Amino acid sequence: MVDSIVAHCSALTLRDMGAQFAVLRAALTRLGGCALPGPARLALAEAEQALNLLQTLQPGAVEDGVFATLLALAGPERAAELTQQMAVDLRQVQTSLAQGLAQSDARMVDAHSHVLVMLAGTAGARGLQHGAQALNRAAMAGDMALMHDIGPSVLAGVAALIGFVETADKGPPK
Repeated sequence: MVDSIVAHCSALTLRDMGAQFAVLRAALTRLGGCALPGPARLALAEAEQALNLLQTLQPGAVEDGVFATLLALAGPERAAELTQQMAVDLRQVQTSLAQGLAQSDARMVDAHSHVLVMLAGTAGARGLQHGAQALNRAAMAGDMALMHDIGPSVLAGVAALIGFVETADKGPPK
């Protein structure tokens, strides 16, 4: 059963996966509003974390039009400057998060995951934004195990977003 689901998911395009993630997130949100016993509440939290991690692993997972709108607002003369600065900021966050995770420094991870939430949201990388929020919550709680579980996926999402941003000024965003 799991193998057939994985095969089906790998055949989906990024846009198809985004729609499936949205449906799953809406269902989890509805469940979150219900009175659930402790074990079910824990399972719900684990499902939300898994969804956040899956979304951060989608390379270039940027919502259609969000980044294009950002570049349009900047104007053609400032778009290249904007994308270059965003790439620099993302690289700084990537380096600091990697260092914070390597040193199990919750304060550093907290500070830089907070910045990542804003950068990812601005770019329209909602999956990465959710992953950064989960990482931020783990860091604020001092939950080192969860930080180390979430961290690699978030770093992979940052790398994918950097790649997307760096190619955005070489042509129209996709």
